[in-house]
Amino acid sequence: MKRNILLCVAGATPQIITETLWALMKKGERVDEVRVITTTTGRDKCIKLLLDETEGKFYRFLRDFPEAGDIKFDERKFYVLNNKATGMPSEFDWEEDRLRDILDDTDNGKAANQICEIVRQITENEDVRIHASVAGGRKTMSLYLMTAMQLFGRKDDKMSHVLVSPEVESNPFFFYKTPKPENIFVKDFQSGELKPLKKADGNQYTTDDAEIYSANIPFIRLRGIGSAMLDKSVENYAEIVRQAQENLESLSLRINLKNSLVKIGRKTVRLEPQQFFVYALFAFLRLKNRGKEGFLQPEEIDLNDFDAVCRLISKVRGEELGYRNFDLLRSDSSQKLNVAFYRQMNPKRGNDYVLATVKLTYQTLVSDIRRIIRNAKISDDYAVANLNFRRKNVEAVYGLKIEPNRIKFE
Repeated sequence: MKRNILLCVAGATPQIITETLWALMKKGERVDEVRVITTTTGRDKCIKLLLDETEGKFYRFLRDFPEAGDIKFDERKFYVLNNKATGMPSEFDWEEDRLRDILDDTDNGKAANQICEIVRQITENEDVRIHASVAGGRKTMSLYLMTAMQLFGRKDDKMSHVLVSPEVESNPFFFYKTPKPENIFVKDFQSGELKPLKKADGNQYTTDDAEIYSANIPFIRLRGIGSAMLDKSVENYAEIVRQAQENLESLSLRINLKNSLVKIGRKTVRLEPQQFFVYALFAFLRLKNRGKEGFLQPEEIDLNDFDAVCRLISKVRGEELGYRNFDLLRSDSSQKLNVAFYRQMNPKRGNDYVLATVKLTYQTLVSDIRRIIRNAKISDDYAVANLNFRRKNVEAVYGLKIEPNRIKFE
């Protein structure tokens, strides 16, 4: 099971962290760990208000809502941006080298590089899933986190923005809706004393009156547009954005049916007949949105879809043929690409044998395709993937991860 990381940008309002935790909990989304991108000013405020051992609102949240589980969050979970132009913020940075605030273009450039590098490194770990909250911190920090998620975010990563009722927006005494209503106070600007927050009718405003809204933010995932972006540390945010824009359209997936070629941008990969058929099959299933966004178990691949791909390939090569007459399928090993077809051609074989044979055939071919794609220095997002690759005792589910609008048969 993947570990779910809530990645926040935070500044003068640490409340967005507990507000987001509350909103995600109410939606039934699990959070295993909180990490925060911030400055020294934001870090100090978060520690004071959230992580104090007796008064910290984060620990109180865990006590109020034990159903939220054991969420890991402490002083080691902060990425405090520093004065370095590139690289990853570290807990070993000298305090005087850390940014207290983001005030000018130079600070913004450093923050952009570091936020992108943080997200890039986290997404290298296939065992974690990011839920990025862009509600806190300087507006530029939120924008850089959003851009970093677009550049490096994966299929299961999410992004959201949390909003609260206008009455408690930026209120330093509201952190989340408590299980039982509690009075909310405001500070009198003249006397500095606390006074009750009143509603329009004069009654006391409580946590029960406040509303917390969490809006999921759909975003375009550009992770597959260039493997070089994934393998190198972020040194220049502007250059990364320029490169992404330049490669966006050129790195579509084009499948040359006549010559068994897979083209990604300027790179071309030639696959063996069986490998190519499997690749074209899963591209077809992705375009048709079969299964779960194109991902299916081998036994779930419909014979009609199988036949359609045979006709798609054979028509380009001169004569449209169904699966029984398609040249590729005359060999015994290629019959093993569809359970129904293999069963038709081998009626004396038991169902268990047929199913096991087909599964093994896909496992082998998918592994070969992945190796060929990697050897060509192309992102794994263009390889046929098994969503359950790292899960034990779980059936393989194969498909292509890239968006359907980037797939073209030619």
